[in-house]
Amino acid sequence: MLFMPDLAPGAIDWLTAILAAAGGMVLHTAIPPQDPAIAEALLQSAIHP
Repeated sequence: MLFMPDLAPGAIDWLTAILAAAGGMVLHTAIPPQDPAIAEALLQSAIHP
């Protein structure tokens, strides 16, 4: 927190959610699920949460 400005709790939650979503997209691209039904469900949940 030394180099970051004091963020509101909502901003910290938003940044955490964005980083988690980006990490999930990278993981899905790097190691796609073997089952097509699971891959489709993950894709639909990423687009339409």
